[in-house]
Amino acid sequence: MSIDVLEAPILSLGAVKHGFFGRKSGSSVGGYASLNCSVYVGDKESSVVENLKLVRDAISARKLVTLEQVAGNECIEVDNDSPLSGMKADAMVTNVPGIALGILAADCAPILFLDDKNNVVGAAHAGWRGAVSGVIEATVDKMVHLGAELYHIKAAIGPCIGRNNYEVGDDFKKNFNENGYCFCIINEKLHFDLARYCQEHLLESGLRDRNIELLKVDTFSSDECYFSSRYANKFADGVCGRNISTICLK
Repeated sequence: MSIDVLEAPILSLGAVKHGFFGRKSGSSVGGYASLNCSVYVGDKESSVVENLKLVRDAISARKLVTLEQVAGNECIEVDNDSPLSGMKADAMVTNVPGIALGILAADCAPILFLDDKNNVVGAAHAGWRGAVSGVIEATVDKMVHLGAELYHIKAAIGPCIGRNNYEVGDDFKKNFNENGYCFCIINEKLHFDLARYCQEHLLESGLRDRNIELLKVDTFSSDECYFSSRYANKFADGVCGRNISTICLK
């Protein structure tokens, strides 16, 4: 079975395989149709296991690792002894070939990282809470600890909720310190630009602007192609699967 997958040109290099996978071409049914890759949202475990196998095979990995994400800033190192799932964190890095790092999201920003000179990859789940608490910086630091160099780290911000559909209340802004550039007024309502906020944190972490790519896909307005938690809460009783984004050293 073939799977629809979006790739970032900045990561499309010989050292890795990667992909931002949407919701199509899997085994799940109902509100989870069809490539739901999370066991934590109420879907049948057997369907999720099959979906993860499809993703693993699509990027030619021998092992696909996912996390029990908690909207925090913990980043862990993954190796051959790491379990396939269950570790509580929101980001991970590895320098071991054949291990795919899988980040789950349904409006939050999945960010994939690569230093193709030193063969280190990373993946982070960056919702606003994780981004505020430092998950992006933690991922970059952990990559450097594994031998990556800031000058060579590239990052792609995948499909996430776009600012036009991310309406927030005035109290929401109190969670941020002097980050007015990530807020705007649309139809007299306050909106938040998550992708830009993540981009700014990548720059503050030391990445070069030329090494950062935004794929600019809005999960809310692309619900037929991607799971969107906000869309599901508004139109589908909150039932929602999770998209997976992966990167793997060949």
